[in-house]
Parts: sequence; C-alpha cells; structure tokens
Amino acid sequence: MKTVLFKIMPLAGLCILLGLTMSSCEKKDPVYDVVVTVKYLSDTLQVVKGATVLIEKNNVRVEGLTNSGGQFATTFKLEAILNVHASLDTGDPNIPVHFYGHSTIRLQEDKTVYRTIFISQ
Repeated sequence: MKTVLFKIMPLAGLCILLGLTMSSCEKKDPVYDVVVTVKYLSDTLQVVKGATVLIEKNNVRVEGLTNSGGQFATTFKLEAILNVHASLDTGDPNIPVHFYGHSTIRLQEDKTVYRTIFISQ
C-alpha cells in the first residue's frame, strides 16, 4: 500500500503542476478599442450627433455614425496607425453646408484610444 501511494503522489503532483502551467500560458487576444468624439470647432462644448466617422488606412476601413453623445466606438484586432475623418452634411439643398475634420490615431494593445475631432466648414 505504501509503495502504491509513493508512486501515485509524484504523478498527481506532476499533473497539478502541469495543469497550472498550461493554464497560465494561455494568452487572450489583444483588444484595440477606439472612441472618437466629434465636436464643432466653433463651439467646442457642443458634440455632433449623426456625424459620419471614417477610420482608415490601406486595407483597413471602418465607418459609422456618432451617437447622441457625439461618439463613435469600435474595436480592432491589430496594432496600427490610422487616419480618422469626421464629416457632417446638413442635408439642406438650399443651404449646402459641409463640416469636416481629421486626425490620426495609434492603436495600443488593451488600451482604449480616445480622440476628439473638431469639425468646421
């Protein structure tokens, strides 16, 4: 009985150690979050609802509209330096006014990048 116990104990310890080592080696996929806020250059406190935001460079292209808080959020899978464009067309054919602004962002692993784009005519 004693001999069997001495043979099983090292094996059980090895299994536990191997299990702990394997679980600590698993790496989660990195996340690259971006939050773009669009504001008017003429009134930097006023956010722009419904502005078109385009984040792009080479073969990367993400487009969307800002929410009621003037923000557009998205997530990328890889690190990159990207161009950010924001625009707003009033949609009135009698008074065609177009607002535009741009910037550049650098995505960082597991960090949220915040960028404010100021648009003007």
